[in-house]
Parts: sequence; C-alpha cells; structure tokens
Amino acid sequence: MEYGNYIINDEIIFKVNEGILLRLSGEGDCVILNSPTARCLQLLLESKGEIISRDVFLDIVWRKRGIVVSQNTFYQNISLLRKSLKAAGLTKEIIKTERRKGFSLAAETSVSLIVDDASINLKSNLNIDLKNLTDASIQNGEGTINTTESNKKNQGLFVLKIPFSGVLLIALLIVIEVIILSRRLLEFVR
Repeated sequence: MEYGNYIINDEIIFKVNEGILLRLSGEGDCVILNSPTARCLQLLLESKGEIISRDVFLDIVWRKRGIVVSQNTFYQNISLLRKSLKAAGLTKEIIKTERRKGFSLAAETSVSLIVDDASINLKSNLNIDLKNLTDASIQNGEGTINTTESNKKNQGLFVLKIPFSGVLLIALLIVIEVIILSRRLLEFVR
C-alpha cells in the first residue's frame, strides 16, 4: 500500500513507505527507521494531536500484524523514534507524553501531507525525485548512497551519507527481528 509522505515542522521529510527521515535542507544524514518505529511515527502523524494510548499503539503497530511484544519493546521504540527525529534534524521535541494516558504530537507541531510526491524542492536548491530515491544503489562500503543515474543527469549529484555504524546497527536489528520471529514461529508450530 502506498502512503503519502510528511513534512514535519518544515525541517524533515518522513517517507512513510520506506521509513526514511530526510532533512528538508538536503544536508546531513538520512535516518532509516525500523518498521515498528516508522509505524509509530505514522500513527502519531495521522492522529493529528489526539492522545494515543499504549494499547492502541500495541494493537495497530504490532498485534494487527500478529506480533505480540512487551511494553518494554513499545517504550524502546518510542525512545528510538525520539532519538531518530533528533538525529534527522528536528530541532524541537514533537512527541508529548501524556502521563497515564499515552502519547501525542505536541500542539505546536506542523505536519504537511505530500500527496503528489513526484518531487520536492529542497531549501538548498537541490531537487530530490522521491519516487526514484528508493532506486538508489550503495556506491561504497562507507554507506554512501547515490540517487539513480537519471537524477544525476537532471539535478546533479545528491549524496545521502549513512554512517557505516548505522548500516551495521540496521543489519543487527534485522537479524534480531528474524531470530525473534523464528522463535515465535517454532513455538506456534509446537
């Protein structure tokens, strides 16, 4: 299913389908969210400031997909989301904790849904073709990703630098997720 993309506080772009956070200025690193963390952010953005309880998060983000997780896993994902938003370049905290109720977006948060996301002109006068961004290829072991060849010809070279440690962390998270899912599958089969 294709979802729109969001511009948050005129600072970062959240590409929902890819779980990617990019600075609107075109500077800095791209932040890749794991799937549950990306779904948590999507749920917060779609709620338009309403308080979302822990149980609603657990139902929509995990149980709906047949996964049961602990409350600790949920809180770790919220923490990871906050850190990722900051790393992506968001200057203000947008996730508000409502004590004993849940979480919501801070009232002053500006969110714009991009329905026609063929391209976004960045403040740095670079033009990123968002539809082709996922067609990127890894150029070297440093984690540098260049956009497709057609984008290089049309807009010049735009490079997203992902630290190698970030790539390793993502790989580790994927391995852990596979191990957890395989254990659950074995328990289910027994």
